[in-house]
Amino acid sequence: MRTITRIDQIPPSHTIFPPSSHPDLQQPGSVHHGWNTGRQLLLHAVGSPLAKPMTDQTRLHRQQAIMRLCTLSSHLNELAGPLTLALHVSAVQQPSPDVDTTSLSPLIHEALADLGDWGIRSPLPEELDLITQAVHALQPCMPD
Repeated sequence: MRTITRIDQIPPSHTIFPPSSHPDLQQPGSVHHGWNTGRQLLLHAVGSPLAKPMTDQTRLHRQQAIMRLCTLSSHLNELAGPLTLALHVSAVQQPSPDVDTTSLSPLIHEALADLGDWGIRSPLPEELDLITQAVHALQPCMPD
């Protein structure tokens, strides 16, 4: 596994959740869809050529999420670790859209268990609010 140091290095769901390590995720479902949707939003936010065009039916909702992500930092690629944690929390644990930082803490620790092999480390205290804001941006676009 390679280390995620930039947004465009975040792999698609079938790579991050291989059936051999996550038997309960063998069939594509809401987690896979949520991961891939959130990944695309992050790719759009950093202007990556890997970002796929949005369809008209999802454009407004997703554009709002992308704008919220862009306001987090002018250097989003430097925050690939914390943003990957936010993506994992949003896609896998699917907290309520208004979850607070304190409630996210145990979910972030669960995400670290899955993402440690990808070079994702515990966030710095000052990154916790960023993760919370990213979850707030991503969560409305997650499938039900």
